[in-house]
Amino acid sequence: MSTLAVKVVLDTRRALIKNAGSKDPIYPIKLRVTFARKQRYYPLDVSAVSKADWEKIQSGQRMSKSQREVFHTIREYEGRAIEITDTLHPFSFHAFDSRWANSTAPTSTTKSFKKVFNEYITDLKTSGRVSTSNSYKWALKSLLSFSKNLAWNDLTPEFLEEYEAYMREEGKSQNTIGIYLRSLRAVINYGIANGLFAKEYYPFGRKSHGKYQIPAAQNKKRALNKKEVETIKALEVKPGSRKELARDFWLFSYYANGCNIKDIVHLRWKDIDWKEGVIQFVRKKTERANKSNQVQITAVIHPHITEVIQRRGVDDSQPENYVFSIIDANQTAEEQHKHTQEFVRRINIGLKQIAKELNLTKNLTTYTARHSHAYALLMGGASLEVIMDQFKHSSMKTTMNYIDSIDNEKRKDIAKLL
Repeated sequence: MSTLAVKVVLDTRRALIKNAGSKDPIYPIKLRVTFARKQRYYPLDVSAVSKADWEKIQSGQRMSKSQREVFHTIREYEGRAIEITDTLHPFSFHAFDSRWANSTAPTSTTKSFKKVFNEYITDLKTSGRVSTSNSYKWALKSLLSFSKNLAWNDLTPEFLEEYEAYMREEGKSQNTIGIYLRSLRAVINYGIANGLFAKEYYPFGRKSHGKYQIPAAQNKKRALNKKEVETIKALEVKPGSRKELARDFWLFSYYANGCNIKDIVHLRWKDIDWKEGVIQFVRKKTERANKSNQVQITAVIHPHITEVIQRRGVDDSQPENYVFSIIDANQTAEEQHKHTQEFVRRINIGLKQIAKELNLTKNLTTYTARHSHAYALLMGGASLEVIMDQFKHSSMKTTMNYIDSIDNEKRKDIAKLL
């Protein structure tokens, strides 16, 4: 049986004119088809290159923009040729020549990377994910500040390494770098799903496999110990003050499984089961996912939660009504997001005042409540599996990100529980 081989090669049998300003000769790139010990070369609509350039293109490493364009174009040609040969049974050069001549040459996608990224942002905003859409806007702005005319072909592991280095030079934190790169990864996945980016050129993965690996987030020590939480509870605050507001909702979050403030804002009366003594709700960040992927939180109603609901809750005559009057059902998703952000800002200002008054050295924010809840469970003897279930984490790695934020003194305390 005759062997059939299809490959794009540098045709070095005859050099073309030399590069301007260079002593290196350049050669045409052609498609070579081998069958029954016969070879045929087919010219391609791609720029001729030198042997040095061809070596870089072949390796797929450290390429210039023009080299990357050639890299992707020749693979499109090669892929198209293989598709044709796969349909020819038996193969003949005559049949291949006919099909090859009538096939469409690779062209650049009509949808630019920037356009698709903006479409993705619009889709997020339309679906009510305003906070996420804003994060993606900042990610795109950062990308374009690094590479103004960014194209799909530019998205290589080398490009991502250079982009990460640029962000570090700009003073971006490791967490921000991770957020921007995960946004980019989501858009690339979207491009693959829509046929705009070839899956085989996916740049993300393990470094050991020649891919780009997004740096892990740096864990800051956010958790408060039980004594520090008690000082916040015992603090005397003026009724109606910002500090009272901050303390109320920080402790509400702390006792309600460290739930996000956004989830508290969207809490409805139907979510509260006074008879069973629990609050049950689906996390806002997962409510648009498939039912099997939605995260439902169940939190025991602590006396402090009851106190806050009684003091700050509004009309409970309709189960669909919000418990707190921070947002309104008639508002758009963008308006609700704006009101929620303003509410979080007010709480965080109050928390800073509380931290200063109590001489707390840790950065007290709304997010600290979540880590403090996890720490309290751990110090109470709860296993990592129990904590993982409490927070409904999809993997133990996420749970470990919370546990890794504790300091060495706390680790010694944990060791005493063993």
